[in-house]
Amino acid sequence: MALFGSSETSSSDSSTELKKSLMQQVQAEAAMSNARLLVAKINENCFERCIPSPGSSLSAGENTCLSSCMEKYISAWNLTSRTYVARVQSEAKKMGASADVLGGL
Repeated sequence: MALFGSSETSSSDSSTELKKSLMQQVQAEAAMSNARLLVAKINENCFERCIPSPGSSLSAGENTCLSSCMEKYISAWNLTSRTYVARVQSEAKKMGASADVLGGL
């Protein structure tokens, strides 16, 4: 029992705020990590496919190839991400957990 009845409530409120803050930070770091991974994969796959012999500038064909490759890769990445998030949320609901606990991924 808390003296004057307020310390447990304020402690609980600050704990909840801390958890929310930490979840937001983890989500931001995960998003940044995913963005870095996406850029690395695009560089690895599209560069190798579209630029057989690097030079001082890109040819029109290389530029077109890179643009097309990047668009396809990003579209596939986005589709995969949406499908993954939907699956995680579905599994969380099956287990009785709220999707809010996952922070909406």
